[in-house]
Amino acid sequence: MNLQSLLTEHGVPFVEGGSHRHVREGWIGLDCCWCGTTGRWHLGVHLGTLSASCWRCGRHDLTSVLARLFGVDRGRAWSLVKDLPKTRGISRWAGLVKGKLRLPPGLEPLTGAHRRYLLGRGFDPDLLVRLWGLQGLGPLAGRLSWRLWIPVHLDGEVVSWTTRAIGDGDRRYISASPEDEAWPIKSTLYGWDYVRHAVIVCEGPADAWRVGPGAVATHGLAVSSSQLKLLASVPRRIVCFDNSPVAQRTADGLCEQLRCFPVPGETIRVEIDADDPGSASMREVVKLRRFLE
Repeated sequence: MNLQSLLTEHGVPFVEGGSHRHVREGWIGLDCCWCGTTGRWHLGVHLGTLSASCWRCGRHDLTSVLARLFGVDRGRAWSLVKDLPKTRGISRWAGLVKGKLRLPPGLEPLTGAHRRYLLGRGFDPDLLVRLWGLQGLGPLAGRLSWRLWIPVHLDGEVVSWTTRAIGDGDRRYISASPEDEAWPIKSTLYGWDYVRHAVIVCEGPADAWRVGPGAVATHGLAVSSSQLKLLASVPRRIVCFDNSPVAQRTADGLCEQLRCFPVPGETIRVEIDADDPGSASMREVVKLRRFLE
């Protein structure tokens, strides 16, 4: 029995990927048990990995999802989940050579220093842990000591990572070396699993945190051909880079490239009052998120 049959047997409504704007190919769309919205299909389950993520409230394990949907305890839900087949080849990355993910030493939950940095920038550390999986790097991490560890997910799995300095004078971002990645970090987009019918394109992970699920980061101004193809597959693309002249010129160029793809959709470039999306006010964030509805 597959997931679709199981949901049908328990009378749980769902939609197949591609039949609703909030559900991408390779996913099953459900009404989120935590958000309480109906008919919007914000909660997606990836058929290749059976990982679940909500466009509004973040990642959830499938056992918890089915326990809530079916009104059973976790033990019963797990007995159903463990026998579900995963659809092989459902990922757009099928056929590519996968490397081996290696995590840096010294990885630990966020410490007081990490939390103070995030709070000082107006972020909720616990929300970032829940939505984005942030952890800290402590004194045993060598050159990465006292940085934020930022996992990069693809189809529910961590495939690469980057780090962010919490002190002044340090190199802002240091990412995994090629031999430590399952997929190259520039072959995907940070936050891609949360993208549905619309995407807000930013430069860095902190920009995506501020905007919330539906925003992605390209890990710098350069956009690779793989990232460009991913963005072109989304019907509505909103490019929101930093306010520097160089970033705005790059944003113009990215918009022109996306408009050249022979696929239906629209591309919009947005400028905000803040220096970058990561320091945007809540008022600006609310305006940006209207593009995602």
